[in-house]
Amino acid sequence: MPDPSSHASPAVADDLFDKYALPKVALTVILAASLVGTWTTGRIAAQSPVVTLAKWAYLVALGVLAGGLVWKHLFVCPDDLASGAEEYCAAMYARFDRIAGGVVAVLALSGLVVLADYVSTIGVGPLVVGLGGLLAALLGVTGVAAIRSTPVDEQFRSPAGLFALGLAAAVVCATALAEVGLRGLGPLVAGVRMLHLLAFAGWIGGAVWNIFVAVPSGQSRPTVPVARAAGEQLERFRRVVRLIIPTLFLTGAYQAVDALGTDLGSYLGSLVGLAVVAKIGFVAVLIGIFLLCPMWRACSPIDGVCDLEELGGGERSTASAEGPSDG
Repeated sequence: MPDPSSHASPAVADDLFDKYALPKVALTVILAASLVGTWTTGRIAAQSPVVTLAKWAYLVALGVLAGGLVWKHLFVCPDDLASGAEEYCAAMYARFDRIAGGVVAVLALSGLVVLADYVSTIGVGPLVVGLGGLLAALLGVTGVAAIRSTPVDEQFRSPAGLFALGLAAAVVCATALAEVGLRGLGPLVAGVRMLHLLAFAGWIGGAVWNIFVAVPSGQSRPTVPVARAAGEQLERFRRVVRLIIPTLFLTGAYQAVDALGTDLGSYLGSLVGLAVVAKIGFVAVLIGIFLLCPMWRACSPIDGVCDLEELGGGERSTASAEGPSDG
């Protein structure tokens, strides 16, 4: 018979995954901010609305894939696979594979529009050809992984999985270079754009995994090992987000100044400038959520993440000692 002490109490189990409004709000704000940012870039580059929407879908899909692969191979650790949470990790991997299948389709369709826009603007050069090749490889490797059924320990940090993660990062960087190439800008702007898109991918991909992969997978497994594994994985994501927030803000500010200058009138006197101001407002909201989540204990997929003693787990999770965390 299973050990009753390994399961959360019925009261805790009933409320296990319901304190989760703020992370969902944060994801909505991230999506809204990215749409505003893509629209702003599109207006500056005189893109059509169709291309702008396709590019936004492309960046979001690429971010979900890249950030999800980061969680799968970096935030999940060997101890999680050998601590009683094997089924939880296997369920997460299976759920992510299903999501990845849909993401691959969106990325393929939107990628065709984005590549066509690059070809029409900067021509068929090494950069565009390289991006197309990297994107095709990423779609192929990820698509095959999504339809294969292999044990969780064979997927974890497998050569194919790490290769897919490297491809995803390379596609993000190549996309940043192509974006900068649209306006004929220099290497500093290209580096800033890379950091911006990498930070965005890490955040949105991690947020989607946390809400749509970790929470549903753990909802039917309210055990102390699952609580501990989920809490430690979430804390690893929190540490990354603590770097992502200032990176997004600083790189976004640099890009805004590079495009519009420092005159306040440039921001308040044009639609593009107001969009930049709105995006800054979105970032401020995200910072507020970052600070509020731990106070409301609303940032974790399970009640026991901040204090495992609530689940009868004995030791306090390391997450409780880390201070403020993200939403």
